[in-house]
Parts: sequence; structure tokens; C-alpha cells
Amino acid sequence: MAIQNRNSDVLRLMTYEQFKQRYRYDPANDILGEGAFGKVFRAVDTENGSTVAIKVAPVNMSNESHSLKHEFETVGKVDPHLNIAMYDECYRFSVEWAGLHDFAVLEYYPLGSLDKIIKNHSLTDTEKHDLAVGILEGLRHLHTTGAQGVVHRDLKPRNVLIQKWRGKYVPKITDFGLSKFSDSISNSVISQSFKGGTLNYASPEQIKGEQIRRNTDLWSFGVILHEIMTGEVPYKIDDSSESTLRQVYERMNSQSLPESFKNVREPYASIIKKCLMVNPNQRYRAAEEILLAIRQTPTPPVSPPLPPIPSVAPIAQEKADQTEIFEDSPFAGLGKATDSFDSSADVQPLKETSTPPQKDSKESDGYVRSTPKPKKTSNNTPLIILVGVAALVLITASVIYFGGDKKDDVALQPTDSTTTAAPKAVVDTAALALQMDSLFNIPDYQKYAQISLQDSILKQRALTKLLNKALEADKFGLEYAEDRDYMSSVCKAILLIDPKEPKALSRLEKIAKY
Repeated sequence: MAIQNRNSDVLRLMTYEQFKQRYRYDPANDILGEGAFGKVFRAVDTENGSTVAIKVAPVNMSNESHSLKHEFETVGKVDPHLNIAMYDECYRFSVEWAGLHDFAVLEYYPLGSLDKIIKNHSLTDTEKHDLAVGILEGLRHLHTTGAQGVVHRDLKPRNVLIQKWRGKYVPKITDFGLSKFSDSISNSVISQSFKGGTLNYASPEQIKGEQIRRNTDLWSFGVILHEIMTGEVPYKIDDSSESTLRQVYERMNSQSLPESFKNVREPYASIIKKCLMVNPNQRYRAAEEILLAIRQTPTPPVSPPLPPIPSVAPIAQEKADQTEIFEDSPFAGLGKATDSFDSSADVQPLKETSTPPQKDSKESDGYVRSTPKPKKTSNNTPLIILVGVAALVLITASVIYFGGDKKDDVALQPTDSTTTAAPKAVVDTAALALQMDSLFNIPDYQKYAQISLQDSILKQRALTKLLNKALEADKFGLEYAEDRDYMSSVCKAILLIDPKEPKALSRLEKIAKY
């Protein structure tokens, strides 16, 4: 059967037998994975000798929108991107005894999918960052494709393939079986694709069968980011029973996250919490917002190693050197001879040696001590200390005597209130900036703008961020009430800082016409 090649406008004709001759694989030993939509095999392309992956899925003619052919067509409308895994070709064949099947060909990724990386590797902070940013870049590309963008709707680690390039992990979003253009999305239902653990990544509105928007993928991203950072999902859903879902909803509403979440550092902790807001209106609206949050968080500087303390080793050596200036150590006599003797003790004279004992000038027993005394040197230290203390006393007394009256005179002088400037109120800009960032993330843009008015630098920074936020909101239009409310709150905040900002005034005029 003929089906279009992604890299060409030409339709290729190929029979099932020709397909099997070109792509060789053993269904029993070359299986890479399987899911609700079919199986994936590792195969060899005999035309060029490359290894490829073949995805095979049965065709349900009553539900063509969930077919592999439909997935191929959906992805085919997306421009190529580093973080999107694209299909090369897709064929539909009638297989003997098995009916119609779709066969899609895509690049083979030896590292497999993200779930294997999380499970089998201890990721560094840099690798976690690269994975998070790569997934977000892929989502941003999907969500801004065409006029309305593509919503994946089944984002999970198994649907993120991993490639390693120049030592870095490069995530590639795949498996677009549930993807739709957002202008065609109405209500979502729990389909068979949510079985086998995917409920852990589905947003509350998906599970409840409510209307979904682009940021339903950002809920799923928040779950994946939590798993990348901690190794576990925030809300484990074992089954879809009413009692289980009720308990999970309670935890979601209170954002009762696992103990491991406490180890997640910023900005990722705040990003996870905002992605996992049950109310979609309080969640991030676009992947670009999360990317900005990551980029605006300064990387903590790496502290340089402390220099060696030069005084430690030299001091020890200096002491050792000082002991060498004595003919005998001043501590050599400890425990041997003392300066006094007990007259009642039997004192035996030292035996004569080749050098006869010398008389001491102060003999008490007719013999010299057993330990020679160090040479006497003149010591002026006590005199120097005495002179220094005397000088210090004289200086102190002079200061007290001559300076005391002067101080009192100054204290008695009247104060001229007209010439004394009132102290300026000190603005703690660091504390204000933290408070503003918190309000910006809630978001409460008007309070955010009001606080910025206390400092000119913070004011300019707030205006820039709000103007960028309005530009981002322009992408969503004003068709829905929640989009108009959101734009209105941003514009009103802008006008608190700059009452004449023309674009904010123009946007509010458009909103007023609805």
C-alpha cells in the first residue's frame, strides 16, 4: 500500500512482502516495548544497513482518530525539532490472519525512554536540568505549531525517548496517539491509553472528562519533573476506582507531596507546585513561562576552595627551630631533679666520670644538679611591659580629663531642627523582591505592581516582566472568558506602574467590547 513519506511529497508504493524484505526483525526477540496502541521492534533497514524502530499497531476502523496512521499525519504537520521524535514513513497493510495493521518507521534510540534513565541512572543536577529544559522546548514547539498548536495529552516518561549527544541527554517527545490540535479538543475521556500507570501523569481535568487546554500537558510535565528530581511520582494512582480517585483528589487539592519533595531545590520546587495546580487557571499557561522561570533563577556561585592556612605548618616548624637555640631544653629536667631537696633523704653522690664534677656557686650538697642550666641571658621584658602599661595609663587619663568637658559642652549646645536632615527610610529591596516574586508566581499581578512602586529599579523590572507577560498572553487570544480575565489583570497591573502605557490601554479597550 502507498503512504506518504515525511521527507518527500512522493507517495511510495510498497507491498507487505517488500516491507518485510527491506526491514528485517524477529518479533520474538527484537521487541523493544508495547502499549495500548501496539508494539515497537528493533529492525535493520537492508537498504542502508541502519538500525531503525518499527511501530506496529492494529487498525480499528471505527476509531480511525486513534490509529497509528492518524498519529503519523498529526506529527507530519509539526516542523522538525531537536526535542521531537519524528516518524520517517508509515504504511498500512492487510496482514494474513491479523487484519489491517499500520507500520511506522522511526529512528532507533539505543538508550530507550526516560523511564529507564530515571530508574537505572543516578542523574546529576546538570543532567536533570538538561532533561527538564529539553522536554519544555519540545512542548513549546508542539504548543505553538500552526494557528492553535498541538496538545500531546499523553505525556509520560515512556513517551520521551533519549538520545545522548556530546555527553548530554537529549529528550525527544514521541507517541502522539492521543495528540490533537487544540482547536479540535473538547472533552477528554479516560481511554484505554490511560491504563498501565498513565493515570499517574493525567491531569485532573483529563481524569474527570472535562475540557482540556494546552496546559494539561504542563500538569504531566510537573509530574515528570517531580519524578526526575526525586525518582517517584507525586500522586500514585493504582486504579481508577471512585474511592481511590477521591483520595487522590484530596491530596492534589492540598498539594500533599511526598517527603522526597523536600529535597528538590529551586526553581524546580516552585515549578512543580505551580504545574500541579488542580485549577488550570492557576497553572502555568505555556511552556515558555516555565523556561523563563528557570532562566531567571541565578545559578548559585560555586565557592572557590579555601586557601591553605600558611600559619599552621610554619608555626610548628618555628617552634622546633626555637628549641634548638638552647644548649639543653628548658624542660629536660622535669621529673628528674628539682630546685630543693629533702634533707632527710639519703642522697648518693654521683659517680665520677672522666670529667670531674664542677662545683656550683650555690652548693647545698656539694654537687651540681643533674640537669645543666641554660645559659643566662639578660631579660628586659618586664621593664618593657611596665613602661608600656604606664604610658597607656597616662594616655587614657589625658583623654578622660581633656575630652570629657568638651563632650559635655557639645551635649549642652541646642539642636537646630531646621538644619538637621531627617533620616531617609531605608527600603529593603531584597525582601521586596522576594515578596514580589512570590506574588508574580501566584499570580497576583496588581499587588505585585503596587509593591514595585516603592523602588525605582524594582518598578522598572516589574514593568518589563508584565509587558512580556502581556505579549505571551496575546498568543492565546481573547475568545475565552478566562483568557480575557487573565489579560485584564495583567494590563491593569501595567497601568498601575505606567498609567499611559498604550498597548495595555488598547488591550483593555478590546476586552471591553466582548
